[in-house]
Amino acid sequence: MYRNKLGGYILMINLMMKLAIAVVGIVLTIGLSSPNLPALANPTTQIKPEIVNLTGTIRKLAVEGTCYQLATANGKKYELMGKFPKQDGVKVNVRGLIATDIVTICQVGQPFRVQSYRLVK
Repeated sequence: MYRNKLGGYILMINLMMKLAIAVVGIVLTIGLSSPNLPALANPTTQIKPEIVNLTGTIRKLAVEGTCYQLATANGKKYELMGKFPKQDGVKVNVRGLIATDIVTICQVGQPFRVQSYRLVK
């Protein structure tokens, strides 16, 4: 009698594994063919970076050494990279690119590559 119970458990586990494999296969098939995921469906697709103008206040943060963050009026935060005034509390308008292809050590906001800046009074 014990043998039948063990055989039943093994059969149940086998069916559950087959079901799990089928579900994973369906999810991968749908996910990779979805038009909402062009980067996964076609890894050669490149998104052209767009130049953005942002206005906000520079914050000097003591995180992993020294990091600089731009805090905008709408609450968004960007980690500044490049040439800009390295002073806490300075209000600036920066022009540059939002970097989506990197991860920084500081991680204090979306990385932003500053191309030019202008002080705001």
